Order: sequence, then C-alpha cells, then structure tokens
Amino acid sequence: MTKILLADPDIDRRFKIKLILRRYDCEFREARNFEVADRILKMEKLDLCVVDYLLPGRQNLNIYDVCQKIIAKFSVPIIVLFPEGINVEKTHGGAVYLPFPKSARDEGELVAKMEFLLGKKLKPRKFDEKFEKRELKKILIADDEYAVRVLLKTLLKNYEICEAKDGIELREKAVEFKPDLIITDVIMPGISAWKAIKELREMSEFKDIPVIFASGYVKDKEIFEMHRPAGPSAFLLKPFKKDELFGILKNFFVF
Repeated sequence: MTKILLADPDIDRRFKIKLILRRYDCEFREARNFEVADRILKMEKLDLCVVDYLLPGRQNLNIYDVCQKIIAKFSVPIIVLFPEGINVEKTHGGAVYLPFPKSARDEGELVAKMEFLLGKKLKPRKFDEKFEKRELKKILIADDEYAVRVLLKTLLKNYEICEAKDGIELREKAVEFKPDLIITDVIMPGISAWKAIKELREMSEFKDIPVIFASGYVKDKEIFEMHRPAGPSAFLLKPFKKDELFGILKNFFVF
C-alpha cells in the first residue's frame, strides 16, 4: 500500500488525482493548506506528496519553501502540480514539477514520475470478485424533496423503484425492499444518510450494495472524499445530468 498526501485547496483536483490512481493500491490523506499538510506528515509516515503549486498557508510560504521544509523535516519525495500560464523553476525546492494532467499522456507521465520517486512500481489494485458488475433491477431512492424523487424515477423508469422521504424510512425500506442500489440525499429529516447507511452496513446483506450519495452541498462531497464509507459507494453533486448518473451506475452494474 502506497500512502500519498494530496495537498491542494481544490477538492475536484484532489479527486482527479485519485481517479488517475484508482487502478493502483494507494491510500490517500488530504490537506487544503500547508498547515494541515504539516500536521498530517507529523502524525504518520507517508510515501509521497502531491502538492498544488499555489498551496495556501498562513506563513505565506512560496512553493519552493514549502518543498524544502517538507523534505528537510520528513524526507518525503514531492511532486508539484502547476496550472497553465505559470512559469516554474523546475529545479527549485528539491521536488519534481509537472503540469496538472489534462490528457492520458499527462496521466502516464505523472504515474511514471511517482514510480521514479518511490523507486518502485505502483502496485495494481486487486478488485474483490464480490464487487464485479452485476445486473441492476431494484433501486431505493431516498430524498426529502419530492421533485428529486420524481426526477430520478423518470430517469430510471426501466427499474423497480422504492421511495423513502427521510433517513428513518431509508433504513426501514432498505430492509423490506432489498434493493440492488441505493441513491440517497445526504441531509434528510430523522437521521442523515451517513448514519442510516452506516447502520445498514452493519448488516451482512448490505455490506456490498452500492450507494450513491447525492447532495447539493460541496461540503458533503468533501466529507465523502475524506471519510469514504465502507462498501462500494460514489458521490453525485446536485444538480446532475443524466450522463453523470449513468456514468456512475456503469461502474457498478452491467446494463
């Protein structure tokens, strides 16, 4: 297992790096600024840091000072990702500097540089056979907004649908309906989806059922990425498009 620190104020950029590395056996720690990154590095031994060129910090350190401090204190190799339009002194600070990946070629170069700094190949992730794609038949939709439930039922008209309007109903109807997939809002009356799903996951029959958490709050996406719940799951930011929903479904099921 390769432990990687992603230090970037932008959650979407952090998520993009995790997507690039999804086929490898990696574990991630995330930081929005230098102070959080420093605390994480003090708490545990990490193998590699991937740092945004414009990483903020109260000490007003430039990226070269940040890299020198991390390398001097923790002896961790660093890759700095920089955006277009920035002139970078690529030999400064003891780190490797790359443009933020935008193509398959860029992604390949990022992985190659990681392996160079680590001195070894990234280990491919072994996917458990129980998570292999299967046929989707029954979907439980949980959302306190009636319009959202109607929208999802319309998009998913080819499937057997059960609805829940709050967290308590989500938990109860999941047990009764035994769905192949749960799509749920995060914050609902009664109990939150986080708590409802956690309680369901304690039952053996729900450990492997995919859950899509849907929310209009970026902070919920942040919580999901920082504390991803056990079992197969994904996050969908509202408002979403049909292609985004079905793109996630294809990760779990054969259509």
